[in-house]
Amino acid sequence: MKIENLEIIDITEQGQGVAKKDDLVYFVEDVVIGEIVNIEVKEKKKNFFIGKKTKTVKSSPYYIESNCKYSKECTGCSLLNTEYSRQLELKRELVKNQISRIGNFNIEEINIKGLENPYYFRNKIELKVDENYNIGYYIKKSHKLVPIEKCLVASKTINNMLEKLLELIKKYELKGYNRKKNTGIIKNITIRSNYLDEIQLTITLSKDKFKNKEEFVNEIFKIEEVIELYFSINNRKNSEVMGEKVKQYFSKKEFTDKIGELEFKISPKSFFQVNSLNTKNLYDIALKQMKLKGRENILDLYCGIGTTTLYFGRNAKTAVGVEIVEDAVKDANVNKKLNNINNVEFVLGKSEEKIEKLLDNNIDIVIVDPPRKGLDKKLVDILGKSKIKKLEYISCNPATLSRDLKYLQEYGFKLKEIELCDMFPHTMHVETIALLQRVD
Repeated sequence: MKIENLEIIDITEQGQGVAKKDDLVYFVEDVVIGEIVNIEVKEKKKNFFIGKKTKTVKSSPYYIESNCKYSKECTGCSLLNTEYSRQLELKRELVKNQISRIGNFNIEEINIKGLENPYYFRNKIELKVDENYNIGYYIKKSHKLVPIEKCLVASKTINNMLEKLLELIKKYELKGYNRKKNTGIIKNITIRSNYLDEIQLTITLSKDKFKNKEEFVNEIFKIEEVIELYFSINNRKNSEVMGEKVKQYFSKKEFTDKIGELEFKISPKSFFQVNSLNTKNLYDIALKQMKLKGRENILDLYCGIGTTTLYFGRNAKTAVGVEIVEDAVKDANVNKKLNNINNVEFVLGKSEEKIEKLLDNNIDIVIVDPPRKGLDKKLVDILGKSKIKKLEYISCNPATLSRDLKYLQEYGFKLKEIELCDMFPHTMHVETIALLQRVD
């Protein structure tokens, strides 16, 4: 079925264009807001259609030519053809709509902190390898690889590494894993860069041993910017990013990165914000909202390697960080010493299991930065029944944030401040920073 002259009136969080005609809704990939297109319907659902663009009838006023030569194939950056200022507006509108529709909050204005130059900002990427020794990204919801030689959103240090890595993979004939055939050796490559233009390289393998492994490791060692190499073994028939265990093969020095003046040791499995250019701005927005006086006791849930606990804790009386990943807690304690911050401690465990006991410690502010699924309902209920009056919520998912805000509102919390920080240019993902307060 072919539909003509559809105007793209919105963009979903997944980057699909939205169009309406004759009371029917259409979702279309690879379009720009304001564009008028002809489509071919590929899939019919109960309440909507999924279509593929066949022709641009009228170009969008927000259209720009992408500098990425892979943008027609790679699905990682869905907004590369949209003016950056319009990208920021789309994210602002997305959050306002989610907060209103799901959370029942009416927000008129939301500030968003973008980047001056929205390229080369990522300090970490995940790559796959195919059976022909190509390195690249999988197309969304598939195991089809788009080979790349350069990525416009990855740091320049990472891009410099790609060429060298590709050369070695071809030289030593290290094939990518094929899950259908259960063949090949490389399942995933994680490349991290830091402020010193150093590289931490983690390669996930289907088995521990492979031909010429020692020679391959020696060649990696010779690459000056690679200061740490890890191998992770995942021998299951899948292509997970990393297996359970990660083994270090060499470390010329510890891999650390900075947020403002603070320095952080980062292990391969530990979470660290991927946007080197905007992370400090994200944390500074939260600091501004909390208005710390230096006498507060902070409880920081889902704290990772302690970035938020240390960044905020140095402005408070005490801070306790809770994290479920053991390696991250080890890093957090190293980072505490590294930055000589002594009023902070870290607890290993699930936030929803540790919170009740920790709330007894005269806590003034709770900070949460949960994964995309948002807060556990049990945790929300404990917070709601507690005496906590101030809650700082950092979220990477406006839908689950809005749901949690609605729950918390039932316990008397009011949304006092909300701002956005663009950590993921050229996608519809955005970080939201919200202050909730309970008034007696």
